Amino acid sequence: MKIFEKIKRYATLTTGNFEKLFGNREIPVLPEAVLKLVDALKKHDVHQKEIAEIISSDPGLSIQVLKVANSAFFSFRSEIKTIYQAVNVLGFRNIESIAITYGVQKAVKDPDVGDFDFNLFWSTSLYRALISKELSSRYNLGSPDEAFTGSLLQDIALPVLLKDWFNEYKIVYEEWLRSEKPLSEIENKKLSWNHAQAGAWMAKKWHLPSILVCCIGLHIEKIERIIKLELDKTSVVPVALSSKIPFKNVTEALQLKEEANIVGLQLQDILDTADKAYKTLEEIASIFNIKQIKVTPPSQQLNELKIALH
Repeated sequence: MKIFEKIKRYATLTTGNFEKLFGNREIPVLPEAVLKLVDALKKHDVHQKEIAEIISSDPGLSIQVLKVANSAFFSFRSEIKTIYQAVNVLGFRNIESIAITYGVQKAVKDPDVGDFDFNLFWSTSLYRALISKELSSRYNLGSPDEAFTGSLLQDIALPVLLKDWFNEYKIVYEEWLRSEKPLSEIENKKLSWNHAQAGAWMAKKWHLPSILVCCIGLHIEKIERIIKLELDKTSVVPVALSSKIPFKNVTEALQLKEEANIVGLQLQDILDTADKAYKTLEEIASIFNIKQIKVTPPSQQLNELKIALH
């Protein structure tokens, strides 16, 4: 089976029975320009002019594209002054990543529930996205832009579940706050579904690319499972690795080490990548309107835990 067909197949499987369970539920609506852009980029004969026109129809998206294009995220030598120029130099995949990020940030609101810190959620998501992007680029694990977007959205169901489906999700959330167990383990036990499946279902409803549906839906899976699905050469791997950061305890640190070893990496490779990503996190965060950085790099976590994993 060709890799594209595998991705498409598992994008369908990873959403589980969500259409049957929640098909009548509403989810946050992405801006019209973002939906049009995602659909347009699926066409093989789409032109840069058409993409530039779609972006230009949304002032907020236009501003964000130029803001990101002229940032340290890409570090071009000369200023990018027009949307058409941005589309030309960034390419369709980067444009798609910027647009999806913009759209989801606009659509998904702070659930304002208990101890859930919405800014910490986005800070952590962005940190994982930068780590995933770097892992993908450095170790040839899928597409860096897909890895970035997939990691950024891997937990996107959480604020939606807490805001719109709180009655169903409350029992899971409250146990998670006082537990050391992985969130998905509690979800599967209490609800027979998890936030990864919910996020993949949302991504599919938004008509996002199949690879992003896979990244979101499979980010909680072990690397061995991803290899069995024959998706180990895709962006699913760096997204799954990034999901282990930051870790809560020694057990999670050991799990990250084991997962890295399976794909031929050392824990130090992950730590070095995470440290590099952390150096740019604050600057990149400002581009995406994330105001406060509260995450801790894993190398510092290991020092605080006073352990060495060799």
